[in-house]
Amino acid sequence: MDLKDYWKNKHAKYATQEWTYRPSIFATYAIKYFPENGKLLDLGAGQGQDSIFFAKNGYKVTSTDFSPEALQKAMKKAKAEEVKIDFLELDLTNQLPFGKEKFETVYSSLALHYFDEETTKNLFKDIARVLKTNGVLACLLNTIDDPEVRESQMIEEGLYKTSSGLVKRYFNLKYLHQITDQYFETVIADNHGETYKDEIKTLVRFIGRKK
Repeated sequence: MDLKDYWKNKHAKYATQEWTYRPSIFATYAIKYFPENGKLLDLGAGQGQDSIFFAKNGYKVTSTDFSPEALQKAMKKAKAEEVKIDFLELDLTNQLPFGKEKFETVYSSLALHYFDEETTKNLFKDIARVLKTNGVLACLLNTIDDPEVRESQMIEEGLYKTSSGLVKRYFNLKYLHQITDQYFETVIADNHGETYKDEIKTLVRFIGRKK
C-alpha cells in the first residue's frame, strides 16, 4: 500500500465533513490538563482543527502530519482563522527532529497507533525526550475492542492489517502502561475516548506528566 496515496484520498473525504472544522472531543477534554502556556507539539494533526484550537488558547503550536495534503488544508484554515502555527511534514517512524526538552506539551489524536512494537516503544521514548520535565503528553489511541479487529489479520500481538490494507495497532490499558510507565506519571488512562466521526466510544485515552 502507498501510504501517501491512502492518506491523500482519506483527507479528500475528511475535508467534506464538518467535524474537521471544529476541535475534537479529546482536545477539549485534554486541554484542562495542559500547562497554562508554552510550546505544544501536535503529532499527526491531520487537517489542523485541534492545532488551531490550541493556538487560539495561547499555545505556541508546531503542527505535524505525514500527509502533505492534510498540512495544506490545515495551513489554509490557520490563515483563515488568523492564527500563527508552525507546520511540518513528519514521518513518525523516524526520530523526532527536535531538541531535548523543547515542548511543554505533546498532543496526538489517533496518530500513534500505526507502528510495530519496536517503533512504538521508540516513539514514546522520543516523545519523552522532547518534553520538558513535568511536561504533558496527551494521546488518543485505537482500542482492542474495536470491531474492526475481528475483520483484520494479526501481524504481531496488538498489530493488525485491516481489510483496507492499512496496518494498525490496537491498544489495551495493560500495553499502554507497559510503554508509558517508564517515562510518565499517569494522570488519565482509560478507554472512554470518542470522536465525532466514529460510533465507537471505547478509544484509549492517556494523559501523563513526564517524570
